[in-house]
Amino acid sequence: MNESLDYLSPRLIRCLAYLSEREDYMTVNDLAEFLKTSKRTLFREMKDINSILRLYGLEMQTKTGHGVRLEGSSEDRNQFKRLLLQTSLRQSNFSKDDRQTVLLAELLKNKQLEKLMVYANQFQVSEATISNDINALEPILAQYHLKLTRRPGASLALEGNEEDIRKTILDFIYKHMEEDKFSMLLNMQAPWDIETYFKNQGPDSILQVLNKNILWQVITILKENDLFWIHRLAQNAYVGLILHLTIAIERMLNKEKIHMDPKLLDQLKCDSMFERAKDLAEYFEDEFDIVFPIEEIAYISMHLKGARLLHIAPQEDNDMVSEFSMLEIHQMITQLISEFESVSGVSLAQDELLVSGLLTHLRPALTRVRYHLEIRNPLLKQIQTQYQQVYKLAETSVQRMSVPEIAQLNDDEIGYIALHFGAALERLNQRNNFNRLKVAVLCASGIGISSLLASRIKRIFKDSLQVQPRSHLELKQIELEGFDLILSTMDIESTPIPVLQVNPLLNDEDIAAIQAQIQRLNDIARMRNTEEDTNLSWRDQLNLVATLTGCVTKLLNELDVLVIDREMDISQLLKYISQSLGSNENAVHLIEEDLKRREEMGSLILSDERIAIFHAKSSAVRSPKMRVYRCRSGTFSAFGDRTVATVIVFLVPMSAPTELNRWLSHLTAGLIEDSAYLETIQGQDKEAIRKEVSRLLEEPIREWIRQKV
Repeated sequence: MNESLDYLSPRLIRCLAYLSEREDYMTVNDLAEFLKTSKRTLFREMKDINSILRLYGLEMQTKTGHGVRLEGSSEDRNQFKRLLLQTSLRQSNFSKDDRQTVLLAELLKNKQLEKLMVYANQFQVSEATISNDINALEPILAQYHLKLTRRPGASLALEGNEEDIRKTILDFIYKHMEEDKFSMLLNMQAPWDIETYFKNQGPDSILQVLNKNILWQVITILKENDLFWIHRLAQNAYVGLILHLTIAIERMLNKEKIHMDPKLLDQLKCDSMFERAKDLAEYFEDEFDIVFPIEEIAYISMHLKGARLLHIAPQEDNDMVSEFSMLEIHQMITQLISEFESVSGVSLAQDELLVSGLLTHLRPALTRVRYHLEIRNPLLKQIQTQYQQVYKLAETSVQRMSVPEIAQLNDDEIGYIALHFGAALERLNQRNNFNRLKVAVLCASGIGISSLLASRIKRIFKDSLQVQPRSHLELKQIELEGFDLILSTMDIESTPIPVLQVNPLLNDEDIAAIQAQIQRLNDIARMRNTEEDTNLSWRDQLNLVATLTGCVTKLLNELDVLVIDREMDISQLLKYISQSLGSNENAVHLIEEDLKRREEMGSLILSDERIAIFHAKSSAVRSPKMRVYRCRSGTFSAFGDRTVATVIVFLVPMSAPTELNRWLSHLTAGLIEDSAYLETIQGQDKEAIRKEVSRLLEEPIREWIRQKV
């Protein structure tokens, strides 16, 4: 009877095997798309298929508006599927690698193999060939500290500890998953779409090594129980969680026990992620009627701690990683970006999205290094091939890091880091191409004449400028809105924005002067972005030194210490800070919004020092600002259960040069590295703080001046 299946095409075998797994209807459109064929071809191949299916107690049913389904008992469908797969094996010209893959899957699933004759018949080769295939598996298994045992009269068995067996199963699955389907995870809109990903693996996929019933139950439980933090896992991290739970549950049901080093277990039990793992395990204990041993919960917590995230929520800054403080991670990111800038010759330190992206990746990455966890990057080959230069730059930057944990990152981790740097380079290119100068046009005769003059300037300079007609009465507001240039028909004094006086009729000399001013401003912007200071003239270098040191002098002169009440929530605290820094109502609003936006990327809290640091770029300031806020008594209530007695705020202009940002980073690092500075900051003596800030900035500024002048 089985010979009748030999006449079926490989495509039809795959179609029937897929339908044998489903109990619901499937539209012919979806089925044809799954098989990568047309509906016409599918209809042609399925013609008279019921004459074969009836031999196996099955029938193909069609229903208008619903599609097709394979009708029959679960037992008959499963038996039919096995026969189809055997037929597929007979039809295929299996290579040595293909045979070894199937044998390894069988070994990992059942921990033993059948007699050699069974596989010899299955693959239509000799028993000696199968024996050689099995011998070839031993070096692979040895990499995981596993071995095969051969006992007379008994099956060939797999031996090793439980942790190594599970790791082997997981690596095997990842290695043989269809790469294009794995890569599609990155385009999914929600984690729950991953159910479609698993269904699309196909009936003869390598997922046969898993218990499908457990797999679908795990997916369903995660879907039905709305754990908010699950939604923050990156899609491939979510796949990893599903596989981890599926393998663990099947092994537990088979009475396979896993062990963990007692010291590591005690450490994980004290971690906040352990409680989340415990809560997660309870959902599956009810469904599968099992009890998760404490070691299983600890392994789940390790997986969660090392999982890639879509983003980091501010309220979870202290939950995700305990191995390194937020300040230490920020310092690593600063060094990594500096190394990338050094090898690439491109300045990226002011890209806040790059900093935020690296923070989201590196925090769990450091945990993966700590616990020897691996991550799979489905786009690695594509990144190394299509973005070879960026990958090489990222790889070199990582290797040059002085932090051992970063230098140990593997190729998959570096691939993700390369993506962040690649995105930053693309943003820089877009800024260089589309960062048009913002120009305000002012006329003594009023806004009407300003509009006419602005229209003529737009026609002449087209898209190279953002031109706005404004009133001279709005000068203060113009200063706050980040304009690069003012074109005015009247004399204007006392504004930090460059002013060019022009004729209301805009003659040729005016146009030439505007072109020259645009060129000069673009040169300055380009100098700031690429730090090509070495090409500046002696006079320009002196001007740059004077400008930057002037900014630092102003920061020191305006530095202040304020003592405030503790009873404020975070919004009230940010509003108070903004009011103390803003020069007018508009500036207060801009500072508050900038602080909120930066705070959404993640709080920087030094728990041991009881210090919170707020830092942001703001269009409301023209020079850097530093403020210290001390709680009048006890600690601020704005930070909940996190103990904070001092808040330090740093504001820098939107267009602040990279070097200025680097100098200010010494003031943040000093809170951990310099005990004298820390002790002074925690006091209320403004002059003492000013002297300590000056001391910390003196060396990097002197070194920079020596290099430039």
